[in-house]
This record gives sequence, C-alpha cells and structure tokens, in this order.
Amino acid sequence: MSYPEAMARLLAELERLPGIGPRSAERLAQHLLRAGAESARKLSRAIDETVATVRPCATCFHLADRDPCAICADLARDRRKVLVVEQSRDVEAMERAGWRGLYHVLQGSVRADGGPEAELKLAALARRVERGEVDEIVLGTDPDFEGDGTALVVAEAIEKARGAGGREVTVSRLARGVPTGSAIEYTNPAVLAEALSERRRLPRDGGAA
Repeated sequence: MSYPEAMARLLAELERLPGIGPRSAERLAQHLLRAGAESARKLSRAIDETVATVRPCATCFHLADRDPCAICADLARDRRKVLVVEQSRDVEAMERAGWRGLYHVLQGSVRADGGPEAELKLAALARRVERGEVDEIVLGTDPDFEGDGTALVVAEAIEKARGAGGREVTVSRLARGVPTGSAIEYTNPAVLAEALSERRRLPRDGGAA
C-alpha cells in the first residue's frame, strides 16, 4: 500500500524506535490517526518536554528532571550503601522491592561481543569509592550472561578504586533468588526484596563466593 508522504515519514520515524518493526509502526500510526489530533498533540508535547528536561543525574546517572536527582538528594536514605544497576528502569523495580540506599546506574551492560567498557559509568563509580563515600556496593545487574559479565567488570573496577583509595568497601551480589536469565525490571518485588536481604559478599578478587 502506498501511504501519503506525511504518513510515510511518521512510519519511518516510528520504525527507528527499539523493537518497532514495519507492522508495529503501522499499528501505532493507525492508532494515532484514530485517536485524533488532540491526543497526538498531547503525545508530542510529552515527548518534547521529556527530551528538554530529563537528563542523567550527575551523581548516579538515573534519569531525572533535576540534578542531583530526588533519590540522591534524599538525606533520609542510607548514603553508605550503593546499588549498581544496568538501567533506570531497574531503579524503579528496586524501589518497589524496598531498597532505601543510593544507586549507580550504568546505562548499559558489557555486551556479549565485548563492547567497550567506556560505555559504562565506571569511572564515576570508582571516584565515589575513592572519596570514601561508600561502605557497601551491591551489584544488582541482571542474572544472565551479560549481567554476570557486567558484574565482574564492575567488581574489578571497584577493587582497583579501593586499592587506590586505601578504603575497605564491601562488594556483594544479589542472591540467586532472582531467576537466572531473567531481567531485573520484570522480577517480582518480593523476590527482589529477598535477593537484596540475602545478598552475598564477593571475595576481593571479584569471583564467585
């Protein structure tokens, strides 16, 4: 079917979104047309506002509309414990599970093809350790191949940082109550809460306990 030029441009832009193929793009475009102009304008305004105001927090890299983010600015939280997660959506899952420390969001993982570690926010995490801000770092990466690889890289970076800073920092990993091969964001809050409470300390070499 040949679509009007405006529709073709919309489909092309929708297909640029993660997980959206030609058929999904068509369904979304058709939905927008049926919803009407006001609904489309609300979506457009929400996108514009989000792009204009939301940025990674300079401390933890969680997506926020202020800097520091509301979590980093909350003095009631346990500021000596930092939970390392891969994505901002994992923060929301951990909040539902009851974590009340701080976070460090990597905004990515070590890819199976050996992608550059520079994509992770490791340097900033190392600085937090070197400055003596942290007593415990909990590795909350996904319990899958990439998540395990990411946890290993983070543990190695922490080991170097605490060696340079001369400060003892406990490094622990979520208990394996979280099903292997799953994603943190989809895990039941009760399961996450148990995995947090039963987290295990990692040995100084970063290997499995």
